[in-house]
Amino acid sequence: MRIYTLVLFLSICFSMTPQEELTLRATVVDVNTGSPVEYVNIGFKGKGIGTVSASDGSFLLKLNSTLIALETDLVISSIGYVTERVPFTEWKDWGEPGKYILLQPETTTLDPVVIVAGKREYERLGSETYSLSELGYWTEKDALGGELASRIGIDKERTRLHDLKFHVIRNEADSIKVRINIYRCENNMPGENILHTNIYHTIRKPKGIEIVPLKQHNIVVDNDIVVGIEMIESYGEDLYLSISATPFGGTAYLRERSQSNWDVRWNFGLAFGLMSSYPITTSDP
Repeated sequence: MRIYTLVLFLSICFSMTPQEELTLRATVVDVNTGSPVEYVNIGFKGKGIGTVSASDGSFLLKLNSTLIALETDLVISSIGYVTERVPFTEWKDWGEPGKYILLQPETTTLDPVVIVAGKREYERLGSETYSLSELGYWTEKDALGGELASRIGIDKERTRLHDLKFHVIRNEADSIKVRINIYRCENNMPGENILHTNIYHTIRKPKGIEIVPLKQHNIVVDNDIVVGIEMIESYGEDLYLSISATPFGGTAYLRERSQSNWDVRWNFGLAFGLMSSYPITTSDP
């Protein structure tokens, strides 16, 4: 296998008896409204075992109890909500339907994003040049929360993001719903997610360019970021989605499912292009 071939197998295979298997069932709801919270990330941090709640807030997670230490917390996180850590003493009894998890909305004071009127220079960041031989892909439906991400360099302060463009080499599903995530780049790794609302996009075409509008979200950044696409729902019987890498290097980050650790591929970027703009400053004569 070539060292530059980007392979993301989003599956974990267990050998177990029925007595060893635990199935967790619950529904995630907003503590204030009682409304379901869709597409919440649920899993065991760094264990490669996780999923995403459905549009009705429900989830089902099968796991081998021998692989999870009894003190391991179940982590439940979502944009706009306080992250919950559920101890083993609570989640071990979630085998029967009817359990509800209450999420508390996050109360944060956000600095208003002000786009000052004036001339702006437009610039395409990242890379739109793709390679058919170097790619990232999903093949398993239980890989919900799996993510493909790439580092994007930001040279200008107050850079505003207008759209994200990436190339689908092959899509065998009827459609795949993804969430766009944008992280601060901290110590060359994805850090805090800077988004405060979910950005969704549905891939329907069997192949070709996908463009995700971002301008209406007023995303303004000053430093390097990591942009990711996260699989949150797949429709149809089959699943195979391949996303092109770029032949010009970079840094790619791969996560196999919800709450998994990042796997880093140095000198190997995904073909993610961002249309951006930044203010043109003029000096007094």
